[in-house]
Amino acid sequence: MKKYTFRKFMNDIHLWLGIGSGIILFIICLTGTIYVFARDITEWMDKEKFTLTFSENAQPLQVTQLVASLEKEKTDSKVTSIQIPEGEESAWLFTLTPKDILLRRSKEEREAKLKERNGENQEAKGRRDEKANQRGRGTDKDTKPKAERGKGRGDRERIKTYFVNPYTGEVLGNTRTASSKFFMTIMGLHRWLLLDHDIGRPITGTATVIFILIEITGLILWLPPKLKSWKKWSAWKAGFKVKTDARWKRINHDLHNTLGFYTFLLITLMALTGLCFSFEWFRNGVGNVFGAKPFDDRKAAVIQSEYRNAKPESLDFLLGKADEIYPYKGDLRISLPKDSVSPVTFYKVHKGFISSAGTDRVFFDQYSGDLLKKEPFSDKRIGEQIVALIYPLHVGEVFGTFTKIIYFIACLIATSLPVTGTIIWINKLRKKSDKEESVTKKIPSGAGKPFKPNVKVALTVMESNTNN
Repeated sequence: MKKYTFRKFMNDIHLWLGIGSGIILFIICLTGTIYVFARDITEWMDKEKFTLTFSENAQPLQVTQLVASLEKEKTDSKVTSIQIPEGEESAWLFTLTPKDILLRRSKEEREAKLKERNGENQEAKGRRDEKANQRGRGTDKDTKPKAERGKGRGDRERIKTYFVNPYTGEVLGNTRTASSKFFMTIMGLHRWLLLDHDIGRPITGTATVIFILIEITGLILWLPPKLKSWKKWSAWKAGFKVKTDARWKRINHDLHNTLGFYTFLLITLMALTGLCFSFEWFRNGVGNVFGAKPFDDRKAAVIQSEYRNAKPESLDFLLGKADEIYPYKGDLRISLPKDSVSPVTFYKVHKGFISSAGTDRVFFDQYSGDLLKKEPFSDKRIGEQIVALIYPLHVGEVFGTFTKIIYFIACLIATSLPVTGTIIWINKLRKKSDKEESVTKKIPSGAGKPFKPNVKVALTVMESNTNN
């Protein structure tokens, strides 16, 4: 009997974890591959909404004028966000939120702040966090009763974003097109397998943890089996290339082994950042390590202005100030105040084939236009920068189109790994079965059968011996 070695143990873990989670990992990787260029494909499919035609000397209308026009047309809603792309030929996007949703959320925030001042909220939050950690759920929102979570999803359905021609003020339609709905379905399949969030998210999160273990055991199996061979290039060479002139079984093995190695770091990075979307305990751990909690989009401290009861400052004036602070071309997003005390927030990010996804922010008093806080991405600590880039790191937007291409290739390879791994396993089963059959054929036809003595022959021999 062969000795059960550490390498054999790693192989068994790699094999059975892969078989157990293969289908789910295939779905996660495939949908991730499709989603990498979701925004680009959507813009291409709906280019009549994204791309504008205008005269050479045309100038955009004032932002304040466009907001007033939209709110006049949609009387039950308020503009809460504006996206201004870098290109002059691109449509602007305006997000409108129903006023009743804003009033309810404002009331809920006031009540939460009041409870926090009274010390009641901390204990309740501690209980929610403990339950979330025990059940492995996602965000604090996930621990709310189902009725409240359903209300939140209903709110998202009512909040709409519209394409607007900034040169004419014409509304070109909303962002809920056939292509955007398709990619929302792909995202739902990627994040929670189109199941209820409380069911699907822990499943995909657990599969991601398993995937990381498969990656680690796969790397160990990729290494030369004997330590004394590590100094020899011949022991490493096979792991770095695909032997294309070999039989298809060998080619499949090399595709799994070699491509898995080349994408190891990138795929592991995707998996680790993906866990931030699945488990609160993992996000807390990341926050403790880097000194900033993921997805914690902290606002500037609200400074009560003496102009609080005055007319809000013009958005065009604030837009000019924001461009002076960050004087480069890039995509701009404006978050408008949702109540009487919130600031006006500007987010600006570079665009280009190779460009950082780090976002620069600046906060203004909505009445006086005073600068409340300037927050350039480059001024953040390294830990804060890493945490702020978790989403771009996960989806491939960290350095623009360049990294999206790399991510697409890596995700495509990751999608192939469960397939090539399963084929390797099936081939080994067939090889084992063929070997057992071959051994059986080599055994003589009478071999292995119980001996049955011939009584008549034995008596004849005994009689003959007696006579002699």
